[in-house]
Amino acid sequence: MLKSFDNAIYHSIVEQSVDAVIVINRSGDIVSWNASAERVFGYTSSEVIGKYVHDILPAVDLREKANESFCKFKKKGTGPLVGKILQVRGRKKNGEEVHVQFSFNTVEVEGELFAFAFIRDISELILLQEKLRNQATIDDLTGILNRRSYIERAGIAFDMSVRHKEPFTLLMMDIDFFKKINDQYGHLIGDIALKEFTHNISKIIRTEDIFARIGGEEFILALIKTPIDIASSLAERIRFATENLTINTSNLSFKLTVSIGISSIEIDDQSLEQVQSRSDVALYEAKKSGRNCIILNVSK
Repeated sequence: MLKSFDNAIYHSIVEQSVDAVIVINRSGDIVSWNASAERVFGYTSSEVIGKYVHDILPAVDLREKANESFCKFKKKGTGPLVGKILQVRGRKKNGEEVHVQFSFNTVEVEGELFAFAFIRDISELILLQEKLRNQATIDDLTGILNRRSYIERAGIAFDMSVRHKEPFTLLMMDIDFFKKINDQYGHLIGDIALKEFTHNISKIIRTEDIFARIGGEEFILALIKTPIDIASSLAERIRFATENLTINTSNLSFKLTVSIGISSIEIDDQSLEQVQSRSDVALYEAKKSGRNCIILNVSK
């Protein structure tokens, strides 16, 4: 009577658990699968009971490693994952991936070893964390790096360039007469122009280049392992592509141009700010020279 009562309590607790509860035998076959496991992974218990757990649950690219770990567990009855809380990617019945947190432990029943896991779907938490990371590093409007992220990444790139004595070049860019665009057409149209300008440049540059929006219409491009003559050629491609870019909306159409100032790392430079300051001076000269042009700031 007591054993039946214990079993009833166990099944009631497991079935009402908000976490997926999965039990496997020493061979790795699933022997218990609760309602929350069905909710998280999409399989009913009848579809998975008797199936090898790592043919069902891990993300496809994690299955080989999971199998290797389980082989060690199968031989010894223990392993480094026992008693730990882990965060991994799983795979649902429909093929979608799900981020889960699980704790893994063992129990011996009538001389037979079983392993059990409490699994929680943390996909929403992961998405929130990713959103917060993006907010900290990505410019909301254009989708490229913001000033804060640029300073961090370009600073690292500058230090590496100094250490390895490699070229490092900065392009400071400013969309010409952007205030007039906002004043004449409104900020919504101005935002469209900023996004189109950004997209246009993103098609030209390399994935390793550090491209950021650092002000309203101010952009910066850090080029690693790139001497100033190569950077100048790229700057001309950017200038030409911008000059030939047409911003089209439902009611109007207009052109953009860009001014660009360039400076490269020099032997006495001690900080990223020194290179950026020279690029800024060159950008100012480009604006004074009539805009829609490129000015280099190099040592005599």
